[in-house]
Amino acid sequence: MTALESLVYMSVAVDDLTDDQLVAMLREARLRNEALGVSGLLLAKGGRFMQVLEGPAWSVEDRFAAIERDPRHQDVKSLSRERIETRRFDGWAMAFGNPSDPEVRDEPGFSTFLSERSGLPAGVAGSPADWLLRWFRGRELRDVQEARITLARHAA
Repeated sequence: MTALESLVYMSVAVDDLTDDQLVAMLREARLRNEALGVSGLLLAKGGRFMQVLEGPAWSVEDRFAAIERDPRHQDVKSLSRERIETRRFDGWAMAFGNPSDPEVRDEPGFSTFLSERSGLPAGVAGSPADWLLRWFRGRELRDVQEARITLARHAA
């Protein structure tokens, strides 16, 4: 049996993405990841991405390397890597806020993990991926402007 790997990363989007652009990304990624045997979940919120990639180690490493080179991402950081016995995600899905177009919710692979706080697959419970995904969902992740940081330091 092929060894499976789970990798969680976070990155910052270079540009603000519209719902239409996110749906296009969802469709493209589902096709590519299926062909490579990669499953997982991508979250997009507040100009940031967090993704769990799982599958054969070579395909997970291939996808992660492609993401590091993708001009839509910057500050790509691997947060967790672990060997897993079985897949925890069935296929590949994506969650992003509250889409303005209600038909997006019917898109194959759209997850309500962020908008309706739906759960994760049972096999994820207690893993680093579980903790990281729930942390991401529960945080406001907008970048703080440097001027605000400077003013806050001097406020008494």
